[in-house]
Amino acid sequence: MREKFEDVLKREDIKEAVSILIEEIKKEKEKHIQELILEIDRLNREIEQEKEELKHKLSEAFELLEDLANELEGEKREELIKTIEENKLKTLEFLGILKETTEAAIITALEKNEDIKETVKEITKNLAFETIDTKVDAAHIKDVSITILSVSAEIASVSVNYSDEILIGAIQGVKTGILKSIEKFKESIEFTPLEARELIIENYDKIIKDLENVDDLYISCIKEVANNSEAGIKEKLLKLAEELQSTMYKLKNAAQETIEIFKTKFSDLAKEAASTTSIFKEKAEEAKKLGVRAFMIAKAAIDGAIKGAKEAITKEKDEK
Repeated sequence: MREKFEDVLKREDIKEAVSILIEEIKKEKEKHIQELILEIDRLNREIEQEKEELKHKLSEAFELLEDLANELEGEKREELIKTIEENKLKTLEFLGILKETTEAAIITALEKNEDIKETVKEITKNLAFETIDTKVDAAHIKDVSITILSVSAEIASVSVNYSDEILIGAIQGVKTGILKSIEKFKESIEFTPLEARELIIENYDKIIKDLENVDDLYISCIKEVANNSEAGIKEKLLKLAEELQSTMYKLKNAAQETIEIFKTKFSDLAKEAASTTSIFKEKAEEAKKLGVRAFMIAKAAIDGAIKGAKEAITKEKDEK
């Protein structure tokens, strides 16, 4: 390799020689990189296909179990139906029916007309908890929260007599669901399997940041749903979001306790991993250096163009 670089110095046109050398180096790997990119695309398509197949198989399994339940009688039938429903709740995200399930559950509560606020609170708590589970990253919590709250807001807008109960119940329920998920995540930290630790270390700072801001995240979810709702519901949601600010201490405390346990468990491993990433710092410095160089090249080109234009104008004037 060094001989190739030394040959560059012997060439008359060093600029061209460097360009040829760099192209040769790139050529060795570019083909393989392109193959890997194509492989990533293929894998992404395969992942989506697998998700669809899983969704189909889960739906099929639940249908078969429900058929079997209908053939039973008494306590055994009730036990199987309850077990099916519990497992359905845990797979709502895979089934892609969180929105539809929330809607059906709240409408059923309205039809029964028994303590709407508490019933909606219990429904949304369970839906949020089962769907979030221990996956407490900000994006996931936001998606689940907005889905449940949006459905609740839509139903509240057409159920004028119960709109307050639905909105209050949903906001309190989702908040409690998030709290339960964080507590479950906290309990799971101690038993994190070795194969999962690398992924946690890679996301160490993000996990802490997401937990630190979970209360603000939830308030922002309510406000986002409010801003997408009709005027009357928007006003109520914004008011509830403001009132909620002073009642988030349980969620904050749970998140902080989880952070402390998380740090105790993984901070040393994170530091150890960080100490081996000096290569990334070097790359960042190189990128910064090239960025400055790119600016200087661009500036020189502009300055050159301006100078050329001025010279052309001066020459034109002199000729006149």
